[in-house]
Amino acid sequence: MIVRAIPLKDATGTGLTSCGNGTIYDIGSIEPGLKLYAGLHILSSSTGGLKVRVQVSSSSAGGGMADRFTFTCSASRAAEWLTPLTTGTTTSTFQRFWRAVWEMTTSGETYKFLPFIGIQ
Repeated sequence: MIVRAIPLKDATGTGLTSCGNGTIYDIGSIEPGLKLYAGLHILSSSTGGLKVRVQVSSSSAGGGMADRFTFTCSASRAAEWLTPLTTGTTTSTFQRFWRAVWEMTTSGETYKFLPFIGIQ
């Protein structure tokens, strides 16, 4: 059972046409024994491919963002659920600030997608 889900970028209504960094969200501390999941739904696409990563930092300013989840590059509608991180992995340096980063492999593409993290 998912205890809490946090959308990192809601591009489900209006598709995105350029690479970008999402808003940094403070998800707070993750209690011992819980796991952190990442999921991605690609609702529509055009040509080329979409690369999405979920990054984390111990700073709200986003300094030193590190990739924690990397989704498979996709050129079509898809969904992916990645192997969870344990609280030992996520709290070793108290990393509580998360964001999504996306890249299009060719110009002129449009993607509607929703990357999220879930805590169980």
